Amino acid sequence: MTIQATWQPSQGNTICNLTNGQANWQADLDDAAGGNPQYPSPHDLLDSALAACTVLTLQLYARRKNYAVESIHASVSHEETNGRYAMKREVRVTGHLDPKILEDLLRVANKCPVHKSLSADIVIDTTLTG
Repeated sequence: MTIQATWQPSQGNTICNLTNGQANWQADLDDAAGGNPQYPSPHDLLDSALAACTVLTLQLYARRKNYAVESIHASVSHEETNGRYAMKREVRVTGHLDPKILEDLLRVANKCPVHKSLSADIVIDTTLTG
């Protein structure tokens, strides 16, 4: 699936419209750069991809294993320094789970598809047309 992002000056704002052909969402500049804080920034979207993938992956796995999970919560923050983007993910799983199950869930969280992608050698090939 390809993500399309568009913006036009006639909108009168800095909001970027996004679509994958089925779903539609929006993003904006960081608040400090003049964006509207009601919309996620591109970094928010990146961090949210990891958080969502973690929760969805654990949800599927816990169901498949019949683990007594009551809830799954993931929070992701980041820090940018000297060309390094460091993400911090905290995962909380509630339910009647012994330490061995929690260890298994941590192993699976570290194998979610977005975690794998972000940990890989990422290459971006860009073309620009007028």
